[in-house]
Amino acid sequence: MLKIEFSKMRRRPFILIATLAAVILPAPISLLAARTGQGYDFLYKSVINLGQLMLLIPVLCIVAAMLFFEERDNNTLKSLKIVPVSMNMLASSKLIVLLVVSVLYSILAFVSTVVFSLIGHMTVEQFAIKLLFCIAAGIMVWVASLPCIALIVVFNRNYIFSVLCSFLYAVMGFIITNATIRTAAPNVFMILPVNVINRWLLPFFQNLDTASYPFDIGPSSVSTIFCVIYLLIYAVAFGWIICNRFRKWDN
Repeated sequence: MLKIEFSKMRRRPFILIATLAAVILPAPISLLAARTGQGYDFLYKSVINLGQLMLLIPVLCIVAAMLFFEERDNNTLKSLKIVPVSMNMLASSKLIVLLVVSVLYSILAFVSTVVFSLIGHMTVEQFAIKLLFCIAAGIMVWVASLPCIALIVVFNRNYIFSVLCSFLYAVMGFIITNATIRTAAPNVFMILPVNVINRWLLPFFQNLDTASYPFDIGPSSVSTIFCVIYLLIYAVAFGWIICNRFRKWDN
């Protein structure tokens, strides 16, 4: 099933556009970092905040709409009854593909920051650690996108609805997170996964060679254990909703 789902991706031009976005985004930020003398860490932090925590969510949701709507639009859901493939397995394979896309997007974005930093004569330090944090952020953003993907599957509308829903969800999460990041944890705003991810990243960002936060990050940040358990609960809950609702499409 995974091989079939990945083969579908090659026929989608949007994947190429999303890839170009991951590559191009660091370019203007690296130019700004070089001119202001803020260095690579500023570029790295900006790409995670904008490229992953905001831009990657709509990318995953739009790709999810393409993957989940293909059988519906081609009227091939009934044909799947002929082969021994359950709807749960089909939905799970689509979610795994999205996870791989998220991780690859994150790695590509990181490599792009390194390339542009070399062009801008900026020093890259702690290469392996920063790559691992990018990969971890990619996995976490995949979980953060699941509530929006669940809405797309539950309402089963068109692509326009999916695009609007994904961008609204991403922008809302970005604005609320930045507006409430000083609020001590836990709080009601942490119902948004992006908010929790940002709070987990606070200590790591604080140690980067960039401007420090103008507030005490201690009460606002969350531990790795809390973040992992929180996102695991989200992944199980919304993964179940997606699979359960997708199974009903067959009826």
